[in-house]
Amino acid sequence: MKTILTYLIILFAHSSFCQSEGFFDERYRGWLWFEEAEQDKSEDKLTGESTNSQNDITPSQAKDEIQQFAKDLEELKFMMLARPTVSNIKAYKEKEKQMWDAALKLHDNWDMANLLHPEQRDLIENPVNVHAVKAKRAMKQEDDKKKIKEFAKEFNLVLFFDESCRYCKLFSPVLKSFGLDYGFSIEAVSNGGSKHEHFKTQRNNQLIERLGIKSFPTVIAISRDAKEAFELIRGYVSISELEEYTLLSMRYLSGKAQESGGEKWSK
Repeated sequence: MKTILTYLIILFAHSSFCQSEGFFDERYRGWLWFEEAEQDKSEDKLTGESTNSQNDITPSQAKDEIQQFAKDLEELKFMMLARPTVSNIKAYKEKEKQMWDAALKLHDNWDMANLLHPEQRDLIENPVNVHAVKAKRAMKQEDDKKKIKEFAKEFNLVLFFDESCRYCKLFSPVLKSFGLDYGFSIEAVSNGGSKHEHFKTQRNNQLIERLGIKSFPTVIAISRDAKEAFELIRGYVSISELEEYTLLSMRYLSGKAQESGGEKWSK
């Protein structure tokens, strides 16, 4: 019976490391599916704006207007600070009130735009309230765990370690827990000939040298059909980092599969 390490050796012996639109098909066209002309009128009534209010200024005019307002406000501020008379303070406060009134109008109309054009504020994919954010994060974690378990059905892990490496000793229980959580089969290769306390161990300095592994611990992922192998991660890392790099590996393999016409490991 071939071991995981045997598959790895085999791999490196033969390759280098390395329709018509219906009601439900129709695109969403705004609040309550109003026709565009009717929608514009409805929005104007809701916001109290005239139909042509958005077209009464050009971009360059708008820029000049804002820059002039900022200049006037700054000059009044300097006047107030240099000569803090009642009239100077009053003039500055009146100008500042104009700024805050405009900011409140922007805020109100921003919210109204979100109501009238919900497709521009996707609260499904980009939730903003705390409960929805937590729920989305939990669902993503659940989906990620399923993906990693599927990955473990087709990839095994090989840990390269050195008995004198203190990081290796700290990392060993982390990798063991990761393997148990997701169903990975794990074997170890010793740099010095010692036996690993958690994993079936072999000594193969030639393979270590061939792979160019000089840092310990290092984890190699190898497919069970011995056609694919790559370094997953190195160093003393956490389970969350192992999860992150496994998902990144799946994205990388998905890209390779798509380039060759396959669909494996879709995002």
